[in-house]
Amino acid sequence: MRLLSVSILKLARRPASGRTMLVMLGLAAVVYLSVGASARSVPTDERAPLAALLSFPDAYGGLAGILVTIAGLAGAALAGTVAGSEWSWGTFRVAVARGASRAGYVVATVAALALLALAGWLALYAAGVLFVGIGGALSGLPPGDPLDAGALASLPILLAAGWWAVVMQTSIGFAVGFATRSQVAGIAAVIGLLLAEQFAAVIVPADVLRFAPITASSALVSTAALSGLDGAILLPLAITTLYVVAAVAGAALFARRAEVA
Repeated sequence: MRLLSVSILKLARRPASGRTMLVMLGLAAVVYLSVGASARSVPTDERAPLAALLSFPDAYGGLAGILVTIAGLAGAALAGTVAGSEWSWGTFRVAVARGASRAGYVVATVAALALLALAGWLALYAAGVLFVGIGGALSGLPPGDPLDAGALASLPILLAAGWWAVVMQTSIGFAVGFATRSQVAGIAAVIGLLLAEQFAAVIVPADVLRFAPITASSALVSTAALSGLDGAILLPLAITTLYVVAAVAGAALFARRAEVA
């Protein structure tokens, strides 16, 4: 618990954490304001896809899908930066020299990143709802019903699914950055997975591709948006969790075997 509290304090004080949040907010604002502003030029009979993004309650699910992509990449970038700096700044070496468990230090750092991701995700989603409203007003589309009882009842499940999807990408970014001792390898790995799975979708059957990390985490969010907490969510949840565990275990194993000069 001491390692976790120290890790949270260390991450909260890093300028990169605040800057990452600002970047995510800026990207989300650009996406929704640009879509809303350009929607007026779209013919009325072709606005159905835009309505799903800018009219409630469907906008709740669309917002989660867009923000998971933004937050996942941002989380991987931050995690990779943190992981690489453990070596370049020597903080991991100092912690080990003071008697901290190597594996425990890694687990505590990833857990702190996950808690930071939770706070950032909730703040980003709340801001995203505001951006949806502004974008909808710019588009001239009907706002729909943001207080729809069914959508609000399933919103906690959707938020939890989105956060866990972000944690998966953050964990992969940390594991790759820690193992390579690089501050850029983590985000590069997640971007590579994202692009590779998009290209693979052309030739790889969907029943196979659903076990890939980015596809599984996207399915987790989309299933939560459509069905809430039912049996369909179990498989993408299990696959996403497996990747989180594998990433953390891999980083912890590397930490135990790495030479610390």
